[in-house]
Amino acid sequence: MGKITEIFPNNLDDKEVGYLIGFFIGDGYSYIHNRHYVVEFYFNSINDKQIINYIKYLLEKIGLNPFKVKDKRFNSLRIKVNSKKFWFLVKRKIVKLNQIKNKNYLIGFISGFIDSEGYVNNGEIQLCQKDKNILLMIKNFCEFVDIPIRKFWSLENYKSKNKLWRLRVATSFKNLEHNSKKIKRAYNL
Repeated sequence: MGKITEIFPNNLDDKEVGYLIGFFIGDGYSYIHNRHYVVEFYFNSINDKQIINYIKYLLEKIGLNPFKVKDKRFNSLRIKVNSKKFWFLVKRKIVKLNQIKNKNYLIGFISGFIDSEGYVNNGEIQLCQKDKNILLMIKNFCEFVDIPIRKFWSLENYKSKNKLWRLRVATSFKNLEHNSKKIKRAYNL
């Protein structure tokens, strides 16, 4: 089978790999069902069409066969991939996240996370997450690539008693060579 990590380097650049993993951390899910290794990416907005096409493009670029699944119950869409190699690769990349010091990869990761869990409006880039540790990790990534953090705080979630953590990233992120579709849409880049 060869090295599992060989699926990415020849086909995607560091920002594209980071984007996939960042998006997966925000809105991805992986599982094994009847010996099938499945990785899914979740979308719940019509505005995500450009992001959906980009994820699909990246998956096809590495030789995978992604397919869309509509979930009528939640009016959402999933991109699904059946691949043992990709499943293991995603798991390995997640385990090693804190060891990564590649700026392009981290900018791609932040871009993917913004597109999955971010709110972008002219004058604001904000990330929202229930897991404080994930946002702390992204805060560290931002600091490593010299992206200022404006604010880090939590609020009570009106739907549950859990806190929602928020991280406001400086809008100067838009000036970096990134691959966030939400930022490009909001700032007409």
